[in-house]
Parts: sequence; C-alpha cells; structure tokens
Amino acid sequence: MEIVILVGIPGSGKTTLALNSFPNHKRINLDTLHTRKKEDEEIANLLSNGHDLVIDNTNTTKKARSKYVQMGKQFGVPVRAVYVKIPVELALKRNASREGKARVPDSAVRFYFKVLQPPSTEEGLDRVDVIETK
Repeated sequence: MEIVILVGIPGSGKTTLALNSFPNHKRINLDTLHTRKKEDEEIANLLSNGHDLVIDNTNTTKKARSKYVQMGKQFGVPVRAVYVKIPVELALKRNASREGKARVPDSAVRFYFKVLQPPSTEEGLDRVDVIETK
C-alpha cells in the first residue's frame, strides 16, 4: 500500500498523470468530494481497506501535504510525492484550452505558482519523484 501525493499547479498535468500512471490507485480529488471532512473520511476508509491512493489536488505547500503524511504514518503506509514541475506559461496555455469547470482563472494558476513549495523528504515524505515538463 502507498499514498502518492501529486504536487503541481493547475494545468501541470496532475489528473492526466493520476489516470494514466496510477490506474490501480484510488483517486482522491477535493473537486469531486467537495469538503475536507469527506476527503478525510474517504482516505481513512480506503486505507483501512488496503487500497493504494493517489491524491490529485494541487498540494503546493508543505502544510497542504502534511495531513497526508500524518495519515500515512497513522496507517503505517509509505507516502511519496510526485512533483509535476512545469513553467507557469505552459500551465496557463493548457488551462486556456480547458472548458467548463476544468478551467480555472489565470490568477489561480499564478497564485499556486507563487506559493509553490517543492516537496522534500525533510517534511516526512518517504520519497519524492520529479516529472519536469518544459
């Protein structure tokens, strides 16, 4: 079992990565669960039942990731981050091609880029992988 935390700004390719690279992991996404309480309950339920998880949110700060690190420790499950590193200009271009709710304001893309703290094992992660798009 494992928890994979995807880290990246909107438009970086996190959801595509989650769907294509982690097909056997249960995908957790706040956009579909709507509340942190529901997210916490779903994670606890899935971990209790032995499922691998991929957390498909922006997770751009240590604080945002710390909850998942703590849950991993609580359930004795390794936690790794996959940092999807992308230039903000490319993320903005990808975002512009989205439609409906998938498209976020450009200001949101820029905000997440500004506050982004790349993940590190120093924050309790067992492993950090970096996928760089140029």
